[in-house]
Amino acid sequence: MSDELDRLKEIADFFRRMNSKLLLVKLLNKAKSEYDKFDFESGKESLLKAIEIEPNNSVPYRGLGCIEQFSGNYDSAIKYFFKALELSDSKEVEYTLIGMAYYLTDKLDEAVKYFNLAIDENDDYSSAYEGRNQAMLENHLKIIDLQDSLKKYF
Repeated sequence: MSDELDRLKEIADFFRRMNSKLLLVKLLNKAKSEYDKFDFESGKESLLKAIEIEPNNSVPYRGLGCIEQFSGNYDSAIKYFFKALELSDSKEVEYTLIGMAYYLTDKLDEAVKYFNLAIDENDDYSSAYEGRNQAMLENHLKIIDLQDSLKKYF
C-alpha cells in the first residue's frame, strides 16, 4: 500500500509540475502578445506572474528588459538583462540585448564590449555582429566629427 501511495504522490507531483509549466508558457505567450500590442503594463503583469511560477527562468526577465527598453527605461532594462544573463543558457542573447541597450544610450564602447561577448559565446550569432558593426561605425563617425571640429584650432 505504501508503494502505491508513493507512486500516486509522484504522479500528482508530476501533474503539478506540468500544470506550472503550462501556466508559465501561457503567461509568456500572453506577455509576448501584449508586448506586440504595445500593452506594456499588462505585459509586465504577465511576466511578473511568470517569475512567481519559475523565478529561475531567464525568459521573463528578458521580456521585462525588452519592455523597459522599448519604454526608454534603459537602466532598468539593463538590470533585467543582467538578471536574465545570470539564469540563461544562451548567454549570447542576453549579451546582445545588453549591447543594444548600451548602443541606444550612446555608450558605444560598452555596446561593442557586450556584442563581442555575445560573439565569443556563439560566433554564428549574426545579431551580435550586426550590433557590433553598427556601434563601431557610430563610434568611428563620432571620432571623425570630433576631428573635424578640432581642425578649426589648427
